[in-house]
Amino acid sequence: MREYIELIILTADDEHSEIATAFLSDFPFDSFDTHTTTKGVELHAFILSEEWRACRDEALRAIDGYGTAIEERTVEDENWNEQWEREGFEPIDIDGRMRIRAPHHTPAKGSSIDIIVAPRMAFGSGHHYTSRMMCRAIMRLTPANATLLDVGCGTGILTFAALGCGASSADAVDIDPWSVESAREAAALNGVEQRVRVLLGTIEAVEGRCYDMVVANINRNIIIADMARYAAALHKGGVLLLSGFLEEDIEAVRSAARQNDIAVEEVDSDNGWVCMACRKQC
Repeated sequence: MREYIELIILTADDEHSEIATAFLSDFPFDSFDTHTTTKGVELHAFILSEEWRACRDEALRAIDGYGTAIEERTVEDENWNEQWEREGFEPIDIDGRMRIRAPHHTPAKGSSIDIIVAPRMAFGSGHHYTSRMMCRAIMRLTPANATLLDVGCGTGILTFAALGCGASSADAVDIDPWSVESAREAAALNGVEQRVRVLLGTIEAVEGRCYDMVVANINRNIIIADMARYAAALHKGGVLLLSGFLEEDIEAVRSAARQNDIAVEEVDSDNGWVCMACRKQC
């Protein structure tokens, strides 16, 4: 059984907790959760023990000024399916057009897109502001019969959203083996396993392939560093959807896009987080 570290960080409020989460997302944390207390907002971050030993000092420096680490405790792996049901994960409704749920929930009614998430210890249950904005952008902008690349797929929500909106097939990549396992399980739960290829690795795992649409809900540093790869992975006129960064990062991301012949067409924000819709020019 694998051993995890649960890092508990006390932050002043939700905004500071969100910023700390953004910085910690640069490190190999598997999941995040928050709890409001009388002293502030506690951010709980989970990471494999061996990974934590390798990045502890750097990660703590990254959140300095946004929160204080008050506890590090060892926890063992467990049945995350049972835990999620026990803790009352609620389905997510997005504008009455999309529903994200666990397998034990009632399916979406009518014409709503129904997405089933395999609840495992992987970041990406659809609750975060970035996930909601990305799903809205996918509903607006997915081309008919599009081929899709989902970079940093997590549990695969954005992949399944695009397939539900008319995409024909998808490649999904993630560096976390548990995310890959979760996405593969969820592909089967959603009945799209024949249309989805889930790969372990970075965008380099699909080098040489081109798509009609690329989505990446990761973080500022990776997005900027990989912008040239996103451009190379897109057909001319292809759609690029980016999120996982803050309003203060808009100009840096826009500049990286411009340098790679990618035009920013829409910028949406929610609670300080940003979703950027772009198109490859040539």
